[in-house]
Amino acid sequence: MPVTIQDVERLIDKFKWERYLHLILIGLCSLIIIVVCVILVFKGDIATAISLLVPGGAIFGSLSRVFKMWDDVMKL
Repeated sequence: MPVTIQDVERLIDKFKWERYLHLILIGLCSLIIIVVCVILVFKGDIATAISLLVPGGAIFGSLSRVFKMWDDVMKL
């Protein structure tokens, strides 16, 4: 069964809100990492460096979901 452009567009529309949610989460986590890095430069506190692990994990998780959605669309 060949995949049509309409099938791909339908799936893209179906995952649109989820893609935007993950992209917003990625942006927020990236901003948190930048702010924490600036604070780390000024304070030199090791606890601040450890706090980079949480948003980094959230970014990785969100990116993996976005890539999985696109992979699912391309498999059709």
